[in-house]
Amino acid sequence: MPLDPLSLIQQMTWTQQIMFAVSRYDSVDAERIRTDLLSMRRQSYNDELTIQAQHVGCPGQVGRLGNGAILSALNDDSQRGAQSISNTYNYFLGLEIIRAGQANPRGNRYYYAKAVRDWQPTYWQWKDPMIAVTTDKSARAMAVQDFFRMNGGALGMAKLEPRSAQCPVCQGWIARGLIPLRVALNAPEQPPYHINCPHGWDTRPDKVAPSECPLLWMGG
Repeated sequence: MPLDPLSLIQQMTWTQQIMFAVSRYDSVDAERIRTDLLSMRRQSYNDELTIQAQHVGCPGQVGRLGNGAILSALNDDSQRGAQSISNTYNYFLGLEIIRAGQANPRGNRYYYAKAVRDWQPTYWQWKDPMIAVTTDKSARAMAVQDFFRMNGGALGMAKLEPRSAQCPVCQGWIARGLIPLRVALNAPEQPPYHINCPHGWDTRPDKVAPSECPLLWMGG
């Protein structure tokens, strides 16, 4: 279930509630995050299209996703991601304010303001890399599926990389080794399979004729 920051308010003093209200992420912050996530996703999507073109023997083709349904889908993912990031931040912010109050029950608003400032860098130090990995991998997985769908099939082989994993889903795919590319891309779920998942499909597709390279769909 999603974390519920508002459930923490009843545990707060009046001073703590004020500090939470002025420090929490709101819709403006969520919109800023959405914009950043969409930019990251679009870049990763285009990079992956370029990589897949190289894998089919067309190194001169470059990803160039334009406006349309795919970009709208990336934006929808970014909006959901921004809401989740904001919600999670607010929840841990609430926990930190409560913790600070337990450490110093007589703390005033200046005390809580300093506690929040000191906490923020530590929070983003572990959270930012997690967001980056999940955002990048999800966009790349979509790009791989779209590349082979739009270019007429998925012939060849694939395997999940890197070759070590902690979660059972990733371990299961790794244990299968090389599998038909079509099987990999038609699986009900695509990587990333969990938060901070580093895995993605290493594709080994059949090559196309050089004369067909200019005809590849590259996002436009």
